[in-house]
Amino acid sequence: METQQDAPQAIQFHISDKGSSSGSVGSDLPNHSDVVTGSILTATDKLGTAVPFDSAKVLIVSSDSHGGFHGLIINKRLSWGIFKNLDSSMEPIKYAPLFYGGPVVVQGYHLVSLSRVAWEGYMQVIPGVYYGNIIATSRVVTRIKSGEQSVDDLWFFLGYSGWGYNQLLDELSGGAWLVSRKPIEHLDWPET
Repeated sequence: METQQDAPQAIQFHISDKGSSSGSVGSDLPNHSDVVTGSILTATDKLGTAVPFDSAKVLIVSSDSHGGFHGLIINKRLSWGIFKNLDSSMEPIKYAPLFYGGPVVVQGYHLVSLSRVAWEGYMQVIPGVYYGNIIATSRVVTRIKSGEQSVDDLWFFLGYSGWGYNQLLDELSGGAWLVSRKPIEHLDWPET
């Protein structure tokens, strides 16, 4: 089980006693059924300046009691210029939006993605939006580099966010996050 203490120092946070400007959790404590694939987590002031989750909105892309929760921060845009050594075969990918998805990165594989097309290996998050893990996204990137596929309908993320099942529920109970009570119905796709 992951705990907040297991997180790298740069992303640890302190849950303060001050109230959230977004509303109080109070007696409306979340239970396990409140966070489902397609839910949106919104950081409260109880996270303070906990980089990278300060002011974050996180789309939950997978959830289960064994694997925990995976999500993508959907409001922290990046420039493709952060990749200093992109070769010319990667030029087409720069036409897709890039956001900071979270602090979890597997060595050598940095990108995950959302798509409006159900490519091989992509899992539905909400109707019309699919999540590609590292492996599925690597396949798509290979097809883009070879010219077999365009970047239309793709949204890339550097890393993703992950919580152990009880870890996120504890953070919710502590007031660190507000959670949408049902999956979103529509996701605003960023412009390129």
